[in-house]
Amino acid sequence: MSYLILSTPSEDYAKAVSHELWMLARPRGISDNETSQFFCGYYAHPDGTQVAIGPIEDPQYVHANADEQAFATLIGPAITGEEEQEIVAAIEEAKGGSINVLSIIQASPSLAPNRDTSTSIMAIKITKKSPTRIVQKPKTPLRKKK
Repeated sequence: MSYLILSTPSEDYAKAVSHELWMLARPRGISDNETSQFFCGYYAHPDGTQVAIGPIEDPQYVHANADEQAFATLIGPAITGEEEQEIVAAIEEAKGGSINVLSIIQASPSLAPNRDTSTSIMAIKITKKSPTRIVQKPKTPLRKKK
Protein backbone atom coordinates (compact mmCIF):
# COMPACT_ATOMS: atom_id res chain seq x y z
CA MET A 1 0.00 0.00 0.00
CA SER A 2 1.13 3.54 -0.66
CA TYR A 3 0.66 6.54 1.61
CA LEU A 4 1.53 10.21 1.24
CA ILE A 5 3.24 11.86 4.20
CA LEU A 6 1.86 15.39 4.15
CA SER A 7 4.04 18.48 4.25
CA THR A 8 1.77 19.94 6.93
CA PRO A 9 1.50 17.58 9.93
CA SER A 10 -2.13 18.40 10.65
CA GLU A 11 -5.11 16.08 10.88
CA ASP A 12 -7.33 18.91 9.61
CA TYR A 13 -5.08 19.28 6.55
CA ALA A 14 -5.18 15.50 5.98
CA LYS A 15 -8.99 15.58 6.09
CA ALA A 16 -9.02 18.52 3.67
CA VAL A 17 -6.72 16.77 1.16
CA SER A 18 -8.72 13.53 1.33
CA HIS A 19 -11.95 15.51 0.98
CA GLU A 20 -10.71 17.45 -2.08
CA LEU A 21 -9.60 14.18 -3.67
CA TRP A 22 -13.14 12.89 -3.09
CA MET A 23 -14.56 16.08 -4.60
CA LEU A 24 -12.76 15.26 -7.85
CA ALA A 25 -14.99 12.20 -8.20
CA ARG A 26 -18.11 13.51 -6.48
CA PRO A 27 -18.16 17.33 -6.80
CA ARG A 28 -20.14 19.66 -4.62
CA GLY A 29 -23.80 19.56 -5.50
CA ILE A 30 -23.56 15.87 -6.37
CA SER A 31 -22.10 14.52 -3.13
CA ASP A 32 -23.74 16.92 -0.67
CA ASN A 33 -26.00 14.29 0.92
CA GLU A 34 -23.63 11.32 0.69
CA THR A 35 -22.30 9.63 3.79
CA SER A 36 -18.67 9.49 2.65
CA GLN A 37 -16.84 12.69 1.85
CA PHE A 38 -13.29 11.32 1.84
CA PHE A 39 -11.12 9.54 -0.74
CA CYS A 40 -8.94 7.73 1.80
CA GLY A 41 -8.05 7.50 5.46
CA TYR A 42 -5.49 9.51 7.34
CA TYR A 43 -2.95 8.51 9.93
CA ALA A 44 -1.17 10.55 12.59
CA HIS A 45 2.21 9.63 14.06
CA PRO A 46 1.93 9.21 17.84
CA ASP A 47 4.32 12.12 18.48
CA GLY A 48 2.29 14.43 16.20
CA THR A 49 5.20 15.23 13.89
CA GLN A 50 3.81 13.50 10.78
CA VAL A 51 0.46 12.85 9.20
CA ALA A 52 -0.16 10.66 6.15
CA ILE A 53 -3.11 9.90 3.90
CA GLY A 54 -3.73 6.60 2.19
CA PRO A 55 -3.88 4.13 0.72
CA ILE A 56 -3.61 6.08 -2.53
CA GLU A 57 -2.66 3.57 -5.23
CA ASP A 58 -6.12 2.90 -6.66
CA PRO A 59 -7.32 4.78 -9.76
CA GLN A 60 -9.90 7.45 -9.05
CA TYR A 61 -12.79 8.51 -11.25
CA VAL A 62 -12.74 12.22 -12.13
CA HIS A 63 -16.17 13.77 -12.66
CA ALA A 64 -16.66 15.99 -15.71
CA ASN A 65 -17.52 18.89 -13.35
CA ALA A 66 -14.60 18.34 -10.95
CA ASP A 67 -12.95 21.47 -9.56
CA GLU A 68 -9.27 20.76 -10.09
CA GLN A 69 -8.35 24.27 -8.93
CA ALA A 70 -9.67 23.67 -5.40
CA PHE A 71 -7.41 20.62 -5.05
CA ALA A 72 -4.42 22.39 -6.62
CA THR A 73 -4.87 25.46 -4.39
CA LEU A 74 -5.01 23.29 -1.28
CA ILE A 75 -1.76 21.44 -2.05
CA GLY A 76 -0.12 24.46 -3.75
CA PRO A 77 2.16 25.36 -0.82
CA ALA A 78 3.73 21.86 -0.94
CA ILE A 79 4.57 21.91 -4.66
CA THR A 80 6.15 24.18 -7.24
CA GLY A 81 4.08 26.33 -9.60
CA GLU A 82 5.08 24.09 -12.50
CA GLU A 83 3.99 20.97 -10.63
CA GLU A 84 0.69 22.62 -9.78
CA GLN A 85 0.08 23.38 -13.49
CA GLU A 86 0.94 19.77 -14.40
CA ILE A 87 -1.44 18.39 -11.77
CA VAL A 88 -4.25 20.69 -12.92
CA ALA A 89 -3.65 19.66 -16.55
CA ALA A 90 -3.63 15.95 -15.64
CA ILE A 91 -6.91 16.28 -13.75
CA GLU A 92 -8.50 18.30 -16.58
CA GLU A 93 -7.44 15.64 -19.06
CA ALA A 94 -8.86 12.87 -16.87
CA LYS A 95 -12.34 14.42 -16.52
CA GLY A 96 -14.96 11.83 -17.35
CA GLY A 97 -12.34 9.09 -16.93
CA SER A 98 -9.95 8.20 -14.16
CA ILE A 99 -6.62 9.26 -12.74
CA ASN A 100 -4.13 7.54 -10.49
CA VAL A 101 -3.25 9.68 -7.47
CA LEU A 102 -0.05 7.70 -6.94
CA SER A 103 1.05 8.57 -10.50
CA ILE A 104 0.52 12.27 -9.77
CA ILE A 105 2.69 11.99 -6.69
CA GLN A 106 5.42 10.06 -8.48
CA ALA A 107 5.48 12.70 -11.24
CA SER A 108 5.84 15.56 -8.74
CA PRO A 109 9.38 15.80 -7.32
CA SER A 110 8.11 17.85 -4.37
CA LEU A 111 5.70 15.07 -3.36
CA ALA A 112 7.53 11.89 -4.40
CA PRO A 113 9.99 11.86 -1.45
CA ASN A 114 6.99 11.84 0.91
CA ARG A 115 5.57 8.58 -0.44
CA ASP A 116 5.75 5.55 1.83
CA THR A 117 5.00 2.11 0.39
CA SER A 118 5.32 0.05 3.53
CA THR A 119 2.44 -2.33 4.11
CA SER A 120 2.05 -1.06 7.63
CA ILE A 121 2.73 2.43 8.90
CA MET A 122 3.63 3.20 12.47
CA ALA A 123 0.66 5.44 12.94
CA ILE A 124 -2.65 5.89 14.59
CA LYS A 125 -5.79 5.60 12.52
CA ILE A 126 -8.33 8.23 13.43
CA THR A 127 -11.94 7.27 12.87
CA LYS A 128 -15.00 9.50 12.99
CA LYS A 129 -17.18 6.74 14.41
CA SER A 130 -15.11 6.24 17.52
CA PRO A 131 -12.99 8.58 19.62
CA THR A 132 -10.71 5.58 20.21
CA ARG A 133 -7.46 5.58 18.29
CA ILE A 134 -6.56 2.26 16.72
CA VAL A 135 -2.83 1.61 16.78
CA GLN A 136 -1.35 -0.42 13.91
CA LYS A 137 1.73 -2.55 14.53
CA PRO A 138 4.69 -0.97 12.69
CA LYS A 139 6.88 -2.74 10.16
CA THR A 140 8.76 0.46 9.49
CA PRO A 141 8.24 3.85 11.13
CA LEU A 142 7.21 6.93 9.17
CA ARG A 143 10.18 8.71 7.69
CA LYS A 144 11.07 12.21 8.81
CA LYS A 145 10.88 14.84 6.07
CA LYS A 146 14.26 15.92 4.80
